[in-house]
Amino acid sequence: MAYDGELVKMQNGRWARFQRCQVYRPGVADAGETMLLIAVELEDRYQQLLDQAADSLAEYRSQGVPVQVQLTPDAQGLTLHPEAPASLSMN
Repeated sequence: MAYDGELVKMQNGRWARFQRCQVYRPGVADAGETMLLIAVELEDRYQQLLDQAADSLAEYRSQGVPVQVQLTPDAQGLTLHPEAPASLSMN
């Protein structure tokens, strides 16, 4: 089950973000209360950013390094935050 805001790579190789949308049905008592979760394909600039991030994540994961990804505040780029392996961290 997907959640609102989740990023997914679709079968066609393009990235999409799940988004919650209200469904309005004229003449129905609960009109506007019905919600659907749909995948909305992202713009090309985000496609490239996410492809690059996915490649970098795969490289880190192949080395066993956990990484977090954040979208920059201006939504123009992604930042990878590798974490030090537990064996290297000092307590």
